Amino acid sequence: MQQQNILDASKKPFKLNLPDRIIHGALHLPGIKRPPYVITCHGLFSTMESDKFTAIADAFTKAGIAIIRFDFSGCGKSSGNISDTTISRRIEELEKVVAFSKNHPALGEKFGILGSSLGGYVSLFFASENHVDALSVWATPYDLVETCKNIPENDLKILNQSFFDDALKYNLSLILTKIKNLQIVHGKKDLTVPWQHAEKIYNAVNHPKKLLFFSKGDHSINEKHDRKKAVNESLSWILKSIT
Repeated sequence: MQQQNILDASKKPFKLNLPDRIIHGALHLPGIKRPPYVITCHGLFSTMESDKFTAIADAFTKAGIAIIRFDFSGCGKSSGNISDTTISRRIEELEKVVAFSKNHPALGEKFGILGSSLGGYVSLFFASENHVDALSVWATPYDLVETCKNIPENDLKILNQSFFDDALKYNLSLILTKIKNLQIVHGKKDLTVPWQHAEKIYNAVNHPKKLLFFSKGDHSINEKHDRKKAVNESLSWILKSIT
């Protein structure tokens, strides 16, 4: 409860207008002048209010890093319907958040992105075409088509066919050689995105890079000790590149 009160006190809500949707987010400032910042990207059916991202916001702001959380359209407080989501739409929304961040007078120049699951996948495609000082991806798929086989059918039915058609345009193996400064966090017990995906991403990207496995970790790295370590490891990795 104390952590949540601190986060609420530091939170500055914002909204970004796209032609057909509104993206809602929250900026957490650490109380220092023009700090570096990290943008978080949640997974397919998740939101920025995931306890993973509130824990990240708490740890990072205490270390002097601003955090920007936001909901992709159709999720959380953002407008739209989750059935309409696509990789292309999410990349466009991340681009909008990055542009907002770069023009924000309270933020410094250096920044990182921390993405989880599909949020990590989207982050990698963004970083392949844009400069990002540091990246950390958790439980991120290498092969999205293969990963969809592990998602419950009732969940997949929520998505329009446009999601699957759009996904075919994206092949991570073709862009990973453009990526560096990447940390990969993955659980060995992840049933949604098996740990072999992490190895394939790691083997394809450039140095500097780091691969961190949790032997008992599930898709969300839910175990308390593992979650705390994952947050701290991501913080240490990103700090090296943006401070």
